[in-house]
Amino acid sequence: MARRAILQIGTEKTGTTTLQHFLATNRAALEANGFLYPDFCGRTNHTGLAAYAMAPGRRDGIRAALGCRSEADVEPMRARLRAAAARELDGEETVVFCSEHCHSRLVEPAEIETLRALLAPHFDDIRVAIYVRRQDQLALSLHSTRLKSGGIDRSVLPPTGPDDPYFNYDRSIGLWEAAFGRDKVHVRLFDRRELADGDVVADFVAAWGLSGSAAYARVQDKNESIRPLAQEFLRRVNPRLEPIEGLPIDEVRGPLAAALAKLLPGRGARPARAEAQAFYDRYRASNEALRQRHFPDRPILFSEDFSDYPEVADCTDFGIDDLAAVAAMLQTATTREVRRLESEIAIRDARIHWLRDDPAAAERAIARAVAWTPGHADAYRTLAEQLLRQNRFDEALAAAERAVERRPDAHEYWHFLGMLRRRTGDPDRAAEAQLRALELAPDHVGARNELAQALAMKPLPKPPATDEAAPCRRPPSA
Repeated sequence: MARRAILQIGTEKTGTTTLQHFLATNRAALEANGFLYPDFCGRTNHTGLAAYAMAPGRRDGIRAALGCRSEADVEPMRARLRAAAARELDGEETVVFCSEHCHSRLVEPAEIETLRALLAPHFDDIRVAIYVRRQDQLALSLHSTRLKSGGIDRSVLPPTGPDDPYFNYDRSIGLWEAAFGRDKVHVRLFDRRELADGDVVADFVAAWGLSGSAAYARVQDKNESIRPLAQEFLRRVNPRLEPIEGLPIDEVRGPLAAALAKLLPGRGARPARAEAQAFYDRYRASNEALRQRHFPDRPILFSEDFSDYPEVADCTDFGIDDLAAVAAMLQTATTREVRRLESEIAIRDARIHWLRDDPAAAERAIARAVAWTPGHADAYRTLAEQLLRQNRFDEALAAAERAVERRPDAHEYWHFLGMLRRRTGDPDRAAEAQLRALELAPDHVGARNELAQALAMKPLPKPPATDEAAPCRRPPSA
């Protein structure tokens, strides 16, 4: 049987992170449907492919993560990956690889040929998949990412020329066509209006026929853009951050960027419309060359609607009060997170006290958790369990109700609530809770058993009353 591989190489800022999380989350379902998402080159992002293929003299963070910090480390790293590939790529499934770093890091013909040589012994057919995005839109998204990675540049559109392989798709994709064959390279447009269901995951699944009998779990979109104020805050803070002993600077900056993405999500700063159009025009000729090869039926490669840009660039000149407001938001969020962690510790302590047969200490610990974070669902769930152990059924039921109010998406919470309702003599509402649990987790055996017990508690309906003494009446005569 022919071995087949799908090599998704990006480009960056085209939903690749979301796609990787989908593939990694659904590893088991993919395998059931005849596809393998390997992990020898990375559990979620297959960065090992780019790390392997880059020229020996190049230094890069993705290589450092694999223990490769000098040119002397390159061949041992490559040998480890070759051995791991040989162990994992020995089945009959179609193998899916996914890493945007293949597009952004591999920019020389020899590097792409090195990657082809790694994969070729394991496959008869290798298909290269890539999404491309209009260059000005790519630059906007890239600006936000670079700030999150420590950048300090105020310019949204980079000062680059028409031959830059990052934006010149004709040039960069041409390298992959030369290595794998033009007919093996499949280009798709990253445009919500062009994607199946407007979603990159749905589009990738449809384009490559990944569907099967096993259903796939949905994943959250990982595209976390931040507002101009958050971007400017990061830009000013980045050069002032310092590494902590034993912790690299990326792991100091990462939580800050993640917090800003939660507190100030939204569209980043936009240049003026004329600037965006001028940037796009640099790549008009290369776009046309790519269109002729891969989209001959389209009049132009990308939509040229620039109406989403303002006439004047978005303001990025924020004052000290604006930045102080961001600092205050971060401090509040940090304090709230510390409280949440303290509550987690108190919940853990409560469970330990129960194992040690010290219910009074357990109740004090869980009371601390509830007081510190009144919205913590697991605190109420743990409290309900403790109260149930003491046969304090009504109090346990009230705590379980609070847990479900705070986590209505948790099937185990509904299941536990249904158990308590049944034990307190409320079979109708017990059945409702178990049905809700089964909506969220259709295969939950405990919920099915509890539902059967709740339904068995319901009294059978009485037959309709009959009046046996009533005289038989004749129908009226015609």
